[in-house]
Amino acid sequence: MKKTMSSFCLLILSISNLFPQQKDFPKLTGPYLGQKPPRMTPKIFAPEVITMPVHSTVIFSPDGLEVFYVPWSTLKMECMRQINGYWAKPKTVSLATKYDAENPCFTEDGNRMYFTSTRPIKTEGVNIEEKFWRENIWYVDREKEGWSEPVPLSSDVNSYDIHWEISINDLNKDLYFSVSSGEMGGGSDIYKSTYSEGRYTSPEKLSGVINTDGDEDTPFIAWDGSYLLFARKPGADTFSDLYISFRNANGTWGNAVNLGSTINSPSHEIYPVVTRDKKYLFFISMRLGKPQIYWVSAKIIEELRPKE
Repeated sequence: MKKTMSSFCLLILSISNLFPQQKDFPKLTGPYLGQKPPRMTPKIFAPEVITMPVHSTVIFSPDGLEVFYVPWSTLKMECMRQINGYWAKPKTVSLATKYDAENPCFTEDGNRMYFTSTRPIKTEGVNIEEKFWRENIWYVDREKEGWSEPVPLSSDVNSYDIHWEISINDLNKDLYFSVSSGEMGGGSDIYKSTYSEGRYTSPEKLSGVINTDGDEDTPFIAWDGSYLLFARKPGADTFSDLYISFRNANGTWGNAVNLGSTINSPSHEIYPVVTRDKKYLFFISMRLGKPQIYWVSAKIIEELRPKE
């Protein structure tokens, strides 16, 4: 049976308590926490600011004034906001005070956020589902004083064994995510749920160009739907690399291309995200022994785009 990234997860759980939150928070101003932008070589993003190791890449709100990430030690989403030109210290978001909240992604206007959580789904006050490590997709809407109460997607989506990154296509609101077999040691594939008449339909598995006999995970759909980034782990004793597939003119997916040794290392690379301004690619890498956030110029994507 195919192996997922469970071995990767177990490794991190064993080291997550070694890296505590920093005591003194620096004064940060400017976009992207005031960090010096990378060029074509990946570098660690804000290592003196963000608690490592992490369970998700940093996700910036569409206006760039908020950044969200998830420390592995808590699995509870944290947020930093730019206030009067300066970035405030990270705080746990309201929707994560009681239950875990992970893998955020925003609609184009920034007023709705989707995320995953193992919190129980309730109907008329009765728990209909409460399973350890059973992730479902939820959403919250922005309100004047924070976020609304979390709402789960319908069972059309949440009956699937969803894990890790979720991503949204701005053009049609379709959601992309990975689905595991539901068993430890099982495999994972990438699915899409179409947005139609105000709800998400039953997910469909992407073609064999994307999904193989190995594991495909942590998908990121381009904001305009023109390409798909994802992690692929070919076999049981291999590491995951980042790949990209560009959408053909007829709507099908082109052959998946490895992002190459500039991005991928001899260890795991997962969870790619491109910023709204299309300038930077963020991802998680284990190249230094723990999952850290890296960023690099998104020009590498254009260099891989088919010329025709």
